[in-house]
Amino acid sequence: MLVFAFVACNNQFDESPNGKIIKNDYAKGFEISEISEGYIIKIKDRLNNPNQTYNYLLSSKNDFLSANTEIIQIPVSKVVCLSTTHCAFITQIDKASTIKGVSGANYVFNDELRSKIQLGEIAEIGYDSHINLEKIISLNPDVVFAYGVDNSSIAGYEKLRVIGIPIIFVSDFLENTPLGRMEWIKFFACFFDNLDYANEYFDSVKNNYNNIKENIVLSGKSSPEIILNLPWKGTWWVPGADSYMVKLIEDAGGTYNMTDKKDYESVALTVEEIFAVSKNIDFWLNPNAITKKSEILNIEPRLVNFTPVNDARIFNNNKRLNIYGGNDFFESGITHPDIILKDLYHIFYGIDSCYNFYYYQEIN
Repeated sequence: MLVFAFVACNNQFDESPNGKIIKNDYAKGFEISEISEGYIIKIKDRLNNPNQTYNYLLSSKNDFLSANTEIIQIPVSKVVCLSTTHCAFITQIDKASTIKGVSGANYVFNDELRSKIQLGEIAEIGYDSHINLEKIISLNPDVVFAYGVDNSSIAGYEKLRVIGIPIIFVSDFLENTPLGRMEWIKFFACFFDNLDYANEYFDSVKNNYNNIKENIVLSGKSSPEIILNLPWKGTWWVPGADSYMVKLIEDAGGTYNMTDKKDYESVALTVEEIFAVSKNIDFWLNPNAITKKSEILNIEPRLVNFTPVNDARIFNNNKRLNIYGGNDFFESGITHPDIILKDLYHIFYGIDSCYNFYYYQEIN
């Protein structure tokens, strides 16, 4: 059985030492080297040890052998996804038919995948600490795309690795730029031996994104003040100043001052701290799962005198929900950052009254 190639960065693939590195434009978490047999994929362990990588050898040749490590045969035909973003990448590559198991099936938004889930063609394999390893084994996938690279994650999937099911730890969520996250489509494409399509698609979205961004800059419009999210149980979690969502806001011409902490992770603030930086807010984005303004005070009564409740326009990224609450913003949005940027541009500047928002809707 073809198995998981999992080696530290000081090991080398001796058979192909001169692979051609394909440089990324934005993504920092992975590296692709093209070799005659396929690809060498390297994922950086950005959670624990930035100096360590996890390396995978993908081969399109049945007779390719390695003395030092086993290989993953490509193109893969059966995969399991532990994140809906993995589903989005694979669907965009037009390989939805290869997805045989997902984590949190109810929250998958894509219509094609939902149909396959309802027909039993895609299995629910559980989530977090309740992953059903026996179910994964019964599916006999070529690879399992997992998220996170830490000791607990590795230990939890040891049983699968031992019996020869490759575990691919994907860390797209650690990229702090929209185009950096979207560039992981190249990573996924390698497993389907379809990198040419991924490169073309990425370049198309990148150009569209950057054109929208450049037009915003050239417009010379003043930058509106933005706040994000909604408190939960007394704590207001907000994106760090170097985060993915803040980068989207800034690229769309907005100003974000909820925290000056230079971090890509969330920052915990008190309601009082948010009051202090919310005097002149123009737009309030992504207030959790609310669909009506009246729900804000039900969640946090202390916001009754919060100026943005009455003075700011409120937009939420939950226009595209399935009946279980699965939000397409967090699924297909990863492969369409240009559409998100366009939504934000129209929110901030209202340049077209007839514009039909894709991911966002106004909350009244």
